Amino acid sequence: MFGYPRAAVLWITATPAALHSVGEALATHDEIAYASATAGTSNIVVTAVVKDTAGLYDYLSGPLGQLDGVRQVEASPFLRRVKQLTYRTLPLNSPSLKVSSR
Repeated sequence: MFGYPRAAVLWITATPAALHSVGEALATHDEIAYASATAGTSNIVVTAVVKDTAGLYDYLSGPLGQLDGVRQVEASPFLRRVKQLTYRTLPLNSPSLKVSSR
């Protein structure tokens, strides 16, 4: 996201009863670029994008930390990106979209 160079994966453990409500709340947060329910030690994984480490701290201790049902958060800040997924549109008749008959 332009102007927000820092990102972190947040592994969130919510109480089972709050899983849906926490997920719905996270979907409304501007800092969250991606959110998914998952299984394992954590039951929600999100990617948060912020301007700097102070912004990450503010998000963790503010909006995220104040959500009812959040029991634990583990943050994994991105230290260096080696690839960023981007999209480009291709015309429908593009040779890149044709299926090989091999």
